[in-house]
Amino acid sequence: MIRIVLADDHLLFRSMLEEMLKKDDSIDIAASCAEGVEALEQCIKQKPDIALLDIGMPGKNGIEVLEELKKSLPEIKVVMLTTFEDDENIKKAVRLGADGYLIKDMRPEILLMSLKCIYHDMILFHKSAYHLLQTTIAGAEEERHKKVQLGSMVFDSTDIKILQLIVQGKTNRDIGNSLSYSEGTIKNKVTKLLSLTGLSDRTELSVFAISNNLI
Repeated sequence: MIRIVLADDHLLFRSMLEEMLKKDDSIDIAASCAEGVEALEQCIKQKPDIALLDIGMPGKNGIEVLEELKKSLPEIKVVMLTTFEDDENIKKAVRLGADGYLIKDMRPEILLMSLKCIYHDMILFHKSAYHLLQTTIAGAEEERHKKVQLGSMVFDSTDIKILQLIVQGKTNRDIGNSLSYSEGTIKNKVTKLLSLTGLSDRTELSVFAISNNLI
């Protein structure tokens, strides 16, 4: 039996979804909620296998509930079921560990099959959401490989980000935390920037970055 906590603030849709899911003998609706705080409380109380969440709910939205569940009850699989297909919500859902991102215009039998697959440890994203994610990743890759040339000096996107953070007064540890590098790696990269520019310290790097519009 797959136990589900369902949360959507639209009563008609939620009622129809609940009735549809109940027709399957392998599904048990542990709770049906109208907003995010209630959904979180019911998940803590019921310990379902799956939390099926709309994104645009009052109180706490689906993304906020996802974040709290993954911190406090990581064993619960969290699935976003929504009409929102914007890349920011998709990126947030991926970053926070969503087990699925499904769209409300799915056929009932496909939704049921998707929930059963997710229950059995598969990660599922609706095709339209996946395409948006692909576009976002492609854009990030393009940005990562972007270079700036000043005379004979070439700076990649990581160099630029490090210079920006140096101007902000960040330490090597701070920069490493921001860019997901070790402190030692940042120290080496700063040393290479000093060598590349012929400068002697971080203050001169800051002046150089500002003067050459690198930030």
